[in-house]
Amino acid sequence: MSALEPDDPRSVGEYRLLSRLGAGGMGRVFLGRSPGGRLVAVKVVHGELLRRPEFRDRFRREVEAAGRVSGAFTAPVVDADPDAPLPWLVTSYIAGPSLDQAVAERGPFDPRAVLALAAGLAEALVSIHAAHLVHRDLKPSNVLLAEDGPRVIDFGIVRSVDAESITGTGYTAGSPGFMSPEQVNGDEVTWASDVFCLGAVMAFAATGTNPFGGGPTPALLYRVVHDAPDLDAVTDTALRSLIGDCLRKDPAGRPTPRDILARVGPLGGESATALPYAGQWTPSVRPTGPEAAPTLVTPPAAAHPATRVDAVRPPAPGPPDVRPPAPGPPDVRPTAPGEPGRRSRRAFLLSGAGAVAALGVGTGFWLNRPTTPDGPGTAPAPSSSPATATPRPPVAVGRWPLDETSGPIARDTAGGHDGTATGVAWQSGGQGAGFDGTGSQIVTDGPVLKTGAGRSFTVTAWVRLSAVPDVFATAVSQDSATASGFYLQYSSGDDNWAFSRPGRRAVGRTAPAANVWTHLAGVCDGPARKLRLYVNGVQEAVVEDTDPVPATGAFVIGRASFNGEPRDFFPGAIRDVRAFDQALAAARIRTLA
Repeated sequence: MSALEPDDPRSVGEYRLLSRLGAGGMGRVFLGRSPGGRLVAVKVVHGELLRRPEFRDRFRREVEAAGRVSGAFTAPVVDADPDAPLPWLVTSYIAGPSLDQAVAERGPFDPRAVLALAAGLAEALVSIHAAHLVHRDLKPSNVLLAEDGPRVIDFGIVRSVDAESITGTGYTAGSPGFMSPEQVNGDEVTWASDVFCLGAVMAFAATGTNPFGGGPTPALLYRVVHDAPDLDAVTDTALRSLIGDCLRKDPAGRPTPRDILARVGPLGGESATALPYAGQWTPSVRPTGPEAAPTLVTPPAAAHPATRVDAVRPPAPGPPDVRPPAPGPPDVRPTAPGEPGRRSRRAFLLSGAGAVAALGVGTGFWLNRPTTPDGPGTAPAPSSSPATATPRPPVAVGRWPLDETSGPIARDTAGGHDGTATGVAWQSGGQGAGFDGTGSQIVTDGPVLKTGAGRSFTVTAWVRLSAVPDVFATAVSQDSATASGFYLQYSSGDDNWAFSRPGRRAVGRTAPAANVWTHLAGVCDGPARKLRLYVNGVQEAVVEDTDPVPATGAFVIGRASFNGEPRDFFPGAIRDVRAFDQALAAARIRTLA
């Protein structure tokens, strides 16, 4: 959540905007307040999308479809105006972390919490399917953990079962790793597709990883279609069986959402709304007695006791901490009610404000989750009261987007550690900063990270080699009097990417290629004395960290140092460098890659 930007509207219709929740490829998302004081999420479409003649009509039809959905585990649409100069949609604001945030913070859920999650999401699918719709994009970032249970959000590509297919430049019907085989193959997508996605979400909640692994998207999609899911880490036998059934390749072999509710046990089926969600999400509030928690009804094996860590408690709902908006451009307002050809926007919403996802409806609407200051793919974390606050997802202590167009300064948008750029070629179009491999560098005035014994930290960057060099090439480091405290680099000695300390090197397996953007993440886990290297979101190496170097010099992009001398200059381009003062979990790194 961040303050409104200068070009953001200050109100939409009758809703006053308080702050920016994020922005995606299809529009901007704001926190707003209704005239009666209700907090809402307000979505405003990017104007350039209206150049497509069919967009407004399709948006209107899907708002109408959204009004047909109701249910305890979806979030209600409050208002919408498809005919406004910039179409907009208002939904309830859901206070609570997303599932991927919760897993990144606290690790996998115990089996009991996964069952509660499954019951809520299955009931949400019952409501969605009853409206003759398919969600098509059920994934961890589209599940919010409210105090009273999960909420399915981001109906970005929800479609009527009998609707025409969606086509368009840049449109992808689903998210890799959480798509069904029929979505990947371009086959008919039915309600069973949502069940497959639910199975992948359950596996993620139970293990902290995608059941089909990671890596390049084509390889991931191939495994979704052809390979069995990896469920070895699901320790509860009956839960593993349920997830496996949801992940069957044949849509006809998957259970229905009501089948899932029935298999959850005595609290399944139509009585699933009685599930004690506060007890499920909150480790300190444990229901007791034989009927306190859902259990799977799967003969002949009974569920094993919980072996995973307890699920995270979401922040209690409360007013978010927002800064006063700065003066800006005129409001985005609907056109006059009496204009010819206009229908009342409220005519699109059924009596009682039918429910749909909290973050978007429309043709590919909000397909990409809004970007927050800490990176794409991360759901915004609402504020909570001090009495109930829980740890937030890791926030970068330094972030250098390297999106400048000129000048000698590389801005740190997170921690204020601006760097001085020497010999750097600023590039447009998201291509980052160009480095010549001989003297280009960006250097801060002082250290950003503490790298000595027992210290944990993480550095990440997108890098592209102009050519694979025959010498070492360092993308990110931090100076000391003797040698850099760490190196996120290409290692010519290993012909591969590496995260290194002097004398220790975690070497990757993905061979670098010229002119290919690659995401690198180096993690130093101080208490565990481990160095870890992630390439494109996948851990590729881990080594013992035997000789930590307390680097107290400058944080550097584009080179390393040895004996106080600069060396190992990087040839190519670098963008979006981030520094964290803790060891990021694998799930968090995947959201950055």
